[in-house]
Amino acid sequence: MLKRLLLGVLILLPVAVMQSALYSQTLAAPEETKARPNKQEIRDLVIQISKMPGQQQNSRIEKILADQANGKTSRADFMFCTGLAYLGNAPAQFCVAKAYESGLGVVEDLSEAYTWYALACQTGFAQAADVRKAEETRDRVKERLESAYPHPTEEDLEDQVNAQKARIAQYQEEIKKAKK
Repeated sequence: MLKRLLLGVLILLPVAVMQSALYSQTLAAPEETKARPNKQEIRDLVIQISKMPGQQQNSRIEKILADQANGKTSRADFMFCTGLAYLGNAPAQFCVAKAYESGLGVVEDLSEAYTWYALACQTGFAQAADVRKAEETRDRVKERLESAYPHPTEEDLEDQVNAQKARIAQYQEEIKKAKK
């Protein structure tokens, strides 16, 4: 009986230690966690980034977009783009869309990518080449979505874009309140 108990402990102890190690790793959220930002994180980002000078925002987004072209986006860069995207910055919206499309800094989600590409196209870019690139990318992602089953309808996609516009307006309203 004692031998069985001892044998059971010897077998189960390494399993319990391994599970404990895995659990502690999931609690310590690393820089590259791919979870979607929650409302509070977005609100805090939007308020913080709105206080940055425009030139500093633009230079950072240019660097992030260059890094994305090389297949790199850290979680911090994704979060910065997200905050700036909610402020209505088209390049940042494009950056967020690319991150969702490729799973860079966040979990991959083609539906979310389409939404942000569509918003970037509607917000507008200074350069015509950037407009074309955003429209082509949006259309490519839409084709990928439509090739899956079940796929979203045109109406579903439009509803997603409108819902995101409403969230953007809500965050921008919160910024105005926070500045008072």
